[in-house]
Amino acid sequence: MKTIQIKNILLDFAGVIMNMNLERDTKSLLAVGLPDWKGCMADIPLRNVLLQYLDGLMTWEDFLPAIKPFCKENVTEKELYNAMNDVLDDVPVSRVEWILSLKKKYKVYLLSNICKESWAICKERFEASGHTLEECFDGVFLSYEMKLAKPDARIYKVVEENTGFIPTETLYYDDTIENIKAAEELGYQCIHVSMNRLEHCLNCVQ
Repeated sequence: MKTIQIKNILLDFAGVIMNMNLERDTKSLLAVGLPDWKGCMADIPLRNVLLQYLDGLMTWEDFLPAIKPFCKENVTEKELYNAMNDVLDDVPVSRVEWILSLKKKYKVYLLSNICKESWAICKERFEASGHTLEECFDGVFLSYEMKLAKPDARIYKVVEENTGFIPTETLYYDDTIENIKAAEELGYQCIHVSMNRLEHCLNCVQ
């Protein structure tokens, strides 16, 4: 079998580059009257509202009236903001340094399902490492800007059109199995990262 040379790295953000704090997230969700994350995903109408917002396909202004019927009475906007963002944790400097090391050999891109408000937090915490996104990535693709979200095949196609890279020459890291499966169907070489465990996969590419 012919070995395909990797020329590009495509990285997810939350759960891969940034750690996720599920314990803190659960406390914030419960504080506004929502179930924990698994419970939220099991309730289909609630799931649809949450993912539309968290994936950046719904604005904050539209999200507030849509989510409030699922919450306790008199929930505040601040409480809802915390519930949507308290899952976001730190960005280990070692991961940023790993990305910089990859750039010496590969084109490196970021593809994230994320809303505008959460991305502002992510960007600040990433750049607290002392390195900017522009230093670390050849391109940054965010669902809230693209109005598309993984695992929709169209989002990968837009990335390809904007970068010119070939999927079979691209190694893709994500912690969501549905996103991995969608990318594999398009020809990407993929690594499924266990949430917050990118370090277990650092030797997959040199």
